[in-house]
Amino acid sequence: MHDNEMTENTNTAKVSVVVCTYNGEKYLPEQLESVVNQTFPLFEIIIQDDGSTDRTMQIAQEYADQYDNIIVKTNSHEKGINGNFFSAIRSCTGDFIAICDQDDIWVPDKIAHQVAAIGDALMCTSHSKEFSEDGSFAHYDQRTPNYGLLRLLFCNEIPGHTMLISRRLLDLLPTQGCEAMYQLRMYDFILAVTAAANESIVFVDEVLVHHRRYIAAATYTSYSGSLPTVNNALKIAAWSMSHYRIMKEATAERHSALREFLQRLTLNTKACTEGIKFMELMMSHRFIDFIRLEGMCLSHRAEIFHTRGKDPINILRALLFPYTSLYYSHFLLNKSEK
Repeated sequence: MHDNEMTENTNTAKVSVVVCTYNGEKYLPEQLESVVNQTFPLFEIIIQDDGSTDRTMQIAQEYADQYDNIIVKTNSHEKGINGNFFSAIRSCTGDFIAICDQDDIWVPDKIAHQVAAIGDALMCTSHSKEFSEDGSFAHYDQRTPNYGLLRLLFCNEIPGHTMLISRRLLDLLPTQGCEAMYQLRMYDFILAVTAAANESIVFVDEVLVHHRRYIAAATYTSYSGSLPTVNNALKIAAWSMSHYRIMKEATAERHSALREFLQRLTLNTKACTEGIKFMELMMSHRFIDFIRLEGMCLSHRAEIFHTRGKDPINILRALLFPYTSLYYSHFLLNKSEK
């Protein structure tokens, strides 16, 4: 990025970094090194631990002893992933907040690029390149992801470790009446949906994070069966149609929580309005609503898939989407039912 592309944010922004930890001694030092060596000066680095029983807290304190801007906190009781992240994020005092996992690696100018790009937007994201050292499945998709709301409602394309958010985003999060959303969905999904509903996300088309995948990670899953191949597409279509009824019931609570959350945002954006309609039609059991859902999928086919576009093949994919979109939640079924 050239100097003349840098915004005023570059010189004036206060950036907080949140590192939430839990038994992360193995990879934490490498990640913290990539954070403290950012080319952009960081206002504060908050390391918040959720009851580790290994050397995580010792490592965190060692770094705090070396760097004045590192603050180490520990929860009085275990909060879980969502509780820990939201608690840590809300304790930040910077203008912008970057979210950091305990086991990834940032490129040195990650924050510099994102601060320069974010402008008045609520969120900035980027490419994240996966890697593995233990044989875990890792795949780097070089395509620019679709980070619009209608895509995110079905598949979150914005992992937390790529996020730089404006502090203003926190004030827009609804809390009352949205308990189900906070129980059923992850913190990064909630943040991404809120920013996308406000139509306020920018993307840096560069790899700014190297995302470590390993079997012991709390959120690890192998998604090799979901890669964009013809064979996988046929398998997903067949599975989705044969499991349609049971998945319709299995996803009803999640769709209801999403609809309620979007309604509580009280936005008049096109994205939010269309998102609410999508969730209502996904929950409905009326045949006429299924036809309406097919129509929405067709008219929004450039917005519901991983990459934007109206390729002819997307017409068929859109017609199948009321079925295949349920596959994103197939983990809700017991293994015996899959």
